[in-house]
Amino acid sequence: MMKTRAELDAELIARVAEDEDFRALFLENPKEVIQEVTGVAIPEDFTIHVHEEDSMTAHVVLPPSDRLTQEDLAAVAGGFGAFWG
Repeated sequence: MMKTRAELDAELIARVAEDEDFRALFLENPKEVIQEVTGVAIPEDFTIHVHEEDSMTAHVVLPPSDRLTQEDLAAVAGGFGAFWG
């Protein structure tokens, strides 16, 4: 059974907290580590950013916006052009 994103995140965070070598590898190449842990290949064009917090830095991750960009709207715009001559 495939793990949820939250389960995978929790597993990775627990493991990097206890294993410095694993932490270094995860920071260097998260795609490779995730593939080894899950057996699922991460597509080449998919980006994963790993951030380390410290006592003076916090990171907040926002979910994707459900609003369409101008490019999205242009791609799905219907209708047709007509020449009325």
